[in-house]
Amino acid sequence: MHMWDVILDALADSAKALPFLLVIYLFIEFLESSEKARDKTVKLLNGRLAPLVAGGVGLIPQCGFSVMATDLYCQNYLKTGTLIAFFVATSDEALPLLLTNPKTVGVVWIVAVIKVVYAVALGYVINAFDRRTVNTGYTLTEKGCCHHDMGDEHPKRTFWQFVRHPLLHTLKIFLYIFAVNVVFGLLLYYASDAIMQAMTTLGFWQCLIVPLVGLVPNCASSVIITGMYTQGIITFSAMLAGLVSNSGIALAILFRQRNFKRNMAVVSIMYAAGAALGAACYFLLPLFTSLH
Repeated sequence: MHMWDVILDALADSAKALPFLLVIYLFIEFLESSEKARDKTVKLLNGRLAPLVAGGVGLIPQCGFSVMATDLYCQNYLKTGTLIAFFVATSDEALPLLLTNPKTVGVVWIVAVIKVVYAVALGYVINAFDRRTVNTGYTLTEKGCCHHDMGDEHPKRTFWQFVRHPLLHTLKIFLYIFAVNVVFGLLLYYASDAIMQAMTTLGFWQCLIVPLVGLVPNCASSVIITGMYTQGIITFSAMLAGLVSNSGIALAILFRQRNFKRNMAVVSIMYAAGAALGAACYFLLPLFTSLH
């Protein structure tokens, strides 16, 4: 693989998020235009079933859903626990890779079940302590998310006026995601061999180090983690720890919002969630340490 292959992979990974980005920005535009739709949606996103829905949707092997959740969180439509449930359940490329390898196809359901149950449980626990004030007021503003005119006083907008801002948002975020994917893709390209070699002698400490790899906001991180497991370099517990902390490109979207304290809290929760689950599996479920 050459540098251009990394750039092309970054472009392909970024392109996968395009339809999800467009859908979420059209959705937000619709919410900003319709008070009734906003009422129902906000109640669903902040209702009792929110972490359960997040865990189920997040399991779909595509990081686009975690990107959507992050944008809704930044728009203040999601509680922190619901966002974490999306992140923890997100499998990105891991499940398809495990399914296509005859040696690991049998563990796919174990990974899926553990991630969903863990995601939902964390979501409810964190939401119980979350004191963030989310958007529960249903009064429409006169300005949209990029300060364009919105609301019922502009009921005759044309189709182009409706889709223009979502398209612009989608393009901006796509370029940002592409840039991040290129940077971290190159880092992982040059560092992947060293990472794999270092992991072979770490034993239990894999469960504390692999989640750091999972936090890298790039689709390649889940590929590397899964690849290390299928090659017998890391244990099942370490792989699970890394996949729990991994949310695809979503953390890069989160850090576009200049709320460092909140963003680092989310990152810390993701790392702690992955490391804790990995350590628990390593000590309490010895079978997992030799599962291949």
